[in-house]
Amino acid sequence: MTEVAGVCPAAATRKREDMRSSRHGSACFRGGGFVSIALGLATLAGCSTDGGDPTGPGPGDPPAALLALYSVGQTMQGYEVSGEISPSGAAIDLGGLFDGDAMAVGGDVTDLTVVVTESDFGGDRALVVDVPSRSTVPVTLPDETVNPSKPFVVESRGSAFVGGRASNSVYELSITAPGTPPVVFARDVGEFIEKVVVTNDRVFVIDSNIDDVDFTFEPLGNSRVVVYDMDGTRVDGLVLPGFQATNAVLAVGRIVVLEAGTLSPTFVPEGNGDLSIVDPATLQVSGPFPLGGNGVSLEDGADGLVYVTVTTDFVDLLTLRFDPAVPGFVNGPTNPIATRDATGGAIPCWATTALADGRLVCATFRSEEAGDLFLLSADGSFLDVVEGGFGTTDLEIVAP
Repeated sequence: MTEVAGVCPAAATRKREDMRSSRHGSACFRGGGFVSIALGLATLAGCSTDGGDPTGPGPGDPPAALLALYSVGQTMQGYEVSGEISPSGAAIDLGGLFDGDAMAVGGDVTDLTVVVTESDFGGDRALVVDVPSRSTVPVTLPDETVNPSKPFVVESRGSAFVGGRASNSVYELSITAPGTPPVVFARDVGEFIEKVVVTNDRVFVIDSNIDDVDFTFEPLGNSRVVVYDMDGTRVDGLVLPGFQATNAVLAVGRIVVLEAGTLSPTFVPEGNGDLSIVDPATLQVSGPFPLGGNGVSLEDGADGLVYVTVTTDFVDLLTLRFDPAVPGFVNGPTNPIATRDATGGAIPCWATTALADGRLVCATFRSEEAGDLFLLSADGSFLDVVEGGFGTTDLEIVAP
């Protein structure tokens, strides 16, 4: 078995609690802090126009650009990816209160804005990060206890949407005039909002539907998606087939929801995680697509595919590849991607995404020392590695 390194102090138990619930952000990371994104991305420009090469970039192709969020390190870091992967500039410090585990990105590589959130331990606020100036503007959310979840940027509105896990409300905040008081978009939405996705002129609220009032964090029923028009009118409520929805991404026009699955009273994964698909045009739900374990992380690749990390025991991590257009697995529980390091050993990828040409970027999670960022071929074989940061929890391709 490949042991997952760096599951922070006391950590197997605390990390397991994270997968049961993120009531206060990510419990494992509160002692050490979150996120690193270091950016010198203004020098990157344009994308390849030759349609891409699954074996890697061609001569003269511009490098891809990647952001990594280091939650324990409380920083962001930018990277250039060509035939190898290398840091671009210095890390952006997100401050000692930062304890978020996800980011949302707007703009292009010369004018990037990143939104992250801090739990009620960190001040119940969002941070709007202007990457070129390396400045951060804190935005306090309006309710007394919010515990904001994963943000979603809507560039056409110049704003970001954030759900409140504790407040069960949805907020919209400006990213073009950061610091402007955010507005309440909707109240009494669900029970523990984990993500908001905006598409097709509608707002889709991912409701984990768990009990955080009595702090059991047990499912109250199936996870749900609550749908609103942009004027705040509730349209529909969709019931998902699984439990404990923890994240969602928009890929090829469809919303892919990770229902991480449940844990036993002793924090043993019960192996019932799955993916569900919501068609935002028809409001039809497809799935479940069983993971063969519990879900750990979800990333959308620049190749149009979705990458899921799965565990059955908090020791081994498997990387699955899903095609939302089919929908179905390309590499499922029975044939996961064989991620390999330079010696041929298995890599425990905590988060994985893909460039437009299909090459993979895989991040390991460590809290006691910096983890690694691996550049891999589409089949998972080794290409390059660079030292990353402490506690990688999110990856974003900003120039594919």
